Amino acid sequence: MAKVISKFHSWLIIIALLSLNIVEQAASVINATIPGMAKSFPNETLVNIELVTTVVSIFVTIFVLISGVIVKWIGQKRTAILGLVIASASSIIPAIVNNFTAILVSRAILGIGIGLANPLAISLIGVFFYGDQRAKLMGWRSAIAGIGTAAMTFVAGQLLVFSWHAAYWVYLLFIPTLVLFIFVVPDPEKSGALQRQEAEQEKEMAKAAKQGNEVKKNPIGLIILLTLLTFFTLIAMMVVAVKLPTYFVQAHIGTPTDASNVWSAVNLATVVGGFLFGPIYKKLGKYVLPLGLLSAGICVVIVPFASSLWLVYTVSIIDGIAGSLIIPYIFNRISEVSSAKKAPLFTSIALVGSNLGAFMAPYAGELLGMGTNAGLAIMNAGIINIILAIVSLAVIFMLRKATVAKRI
Repeated sequence: MAKVISKFHSWLIIIALLSLNIVEQAASVINATIPGMAKSFPNETLVNIELVTTVVSIFVTIFVLISGVIVKWIGQKRTAILGLVIASASSIIPAIVNNFTAILVSRAILGIGIGLANPLAISLIGVFFYGDQRAKLMGWRSAIAGIGTAAMTFVAGQLLVFSWHAAYWVYLLFIPTLVLFIFVVPDPEKSGALQRQEAEQEKEMAKAAKQGNEVKKNPIGLIILLTLLTFFTLIAMMVVAVKLPTYFVQAHIGTPTDASNVWSAVNLATVVGGFLFGPIYKKLGKYVLPLGLLSAGICVVIVPFASSLWLVYTVSIIDGIAGSLIIPYIFNRISEVSSAKKAPLFTSIALVGSNLGAFMAPYAGELLGMGTNAGLAIMNAGIINIILAIVSLAVIFMLRKATVAKRI
């Protein structure tokens, strides 16, 4: 039988789970240390120095999948704690050593820790929370991750005044999350939370079936479709991020700094969108997905035709809000249809799609822009989102029609 959790304890669990999402995105908060490191290690190429950031992503992608296997051996809470311990210990090594190889290895190990914990930041929300509250928290996770990452970047920047080594002490902020997981988050396998999750899922699926939205549990086909959707969504999103500075220069809209400011506005807008996801999902349900894709796509298509910087700001902010509805929907949907045992693995698969999409964005941008046309690349990225919106809406209607026909 599931243990009753008090309201205060529930809020502590929410804080722990949301703070774990900050860990997920924390690799880039020390990017400003690269120039200082380049001076300290003059025998290393700039490409090697920049690996300090990118090597983390490589190992995150690998160990996101391995996380699902480890969960089967030691459980979800212990896997999250293991990942946090590895991340906490490895992340501060650059603060105390002056050997480049050791620093690079420590960053790879940080990727291992983040990769192990990353899927649990999402799947554990589905374990402890249900229905509208789960949807709300799925939106909150992206918003809090954005705020937390921005805060860590700011703190790292202040520490950078002392030295580039000092900036790495910012990762001590991982420790409170680790403490919360050890002492606050219940063990899903021992507390009865998994059994309660299964019972709540049965209720949700029965309710969905009555509304003509019947879906089988652990539908591998749906998981593959959601993973592909995540992959193409991240490609479209990151192509805009990569090509925006070049487009500003080519089209004489503004400077690369202006492009950076626009993208900062987009990131702030995603925070707003993250908090809005829960209420919007409650009103629109699955139609949130095509709405987010279509709105984001139209906004991105407008960018290359904008004649003023302020119009670019306006459509980019709308794009940020609309785009931040897509990923929370995907992971909320995975939590809805996955059993307690399968959820970490399915979440891991979708996260691999996300990481691969971000990794492939520079190459996709070149293809979409037919070489060097940044404006064309951005427009085609928007068209990808519009196509995904049409396809997703068609799938929704087809599934609804098939369910109604089966009931008749």
